[in-house]
Amino acid sequence: NPLKTSTTMDGHAEPSPNSVAEPLSELTLDSPVAASPTDRHPKKQYRPKASSLPTSLVRTITLGDETADGYKPTTLILQLFSDRIFLSITQLNGKMGSLLVCNVEESIIDNSTTYNVRTLLGTGTAGGTTNPDQEIALREVYVRRIAERMVIHARKVAGVGANTILGGAEDGSGPIPPLVVGLGLRPKVKRSVDDFNKIVDTALKLYEEGWVVSHGGGMVGMEGPD
Repeated sequence: NPLKTSTTMDGHAEPSPNSVAEPLSELTLDSPVAASPTDRHPKKQYRPKASSLPTSLVRTITLGDETADGYKPTTLILQLFSDRIFLSITQLNGKMGSLLVCNVEESIIDNSTTYNVRTLLGTGTAGGTTNPDQEIALREVYVRRIAERMVIHARKVAGVGANTILGGAEDGSGPIPPLVVGLGLRPKVKRSVDDFNKIVDTALKLYEEGWVVSHGGGMVGMEGPD
């Protein structure tokens, strides 16, 4: 249905109360949105192609210390892009917290795997901590351990052993794309080994599910994470 318009005193076109806009789902990249006949620059609306959207999954878990009043559950959000893996782990009502990245490299010379973890934004110590260096190191351990599990998964689906490198690409890319992790962990909270393992295990399960979706035609045209 064409968009009905009325003209104000200053000459601008406004939609009438009974106007109906063209559904976004029916628009293509070249479909102009109907406008006033006097508008020399017709407006256009766009909708993204399915192939440009990342595979996205969300999971919420409860850790051992989150049964007390006032504690929020831990939420994990995974997004698989064609050239990045993004993972958010937050206990701060959806806030991302510090942002870290891990690049994985393999060498066919000495059959080694190198995990380069660095902080992009924030240190996780703004809320106050008795040992800032320990807090920063803990966050790097989280990211490295998750990356290690993802690399093992990549080798598994490639049909090789967990300790067998995939050869190392000439372009410098590793067995998995760069892993970007947002860590919004509660400050001043003692974390147990069980909580650490539960977060890592959940992150890997989420990644495995997302990998199946992106490789199994769940989203048309979506490239896999590795």
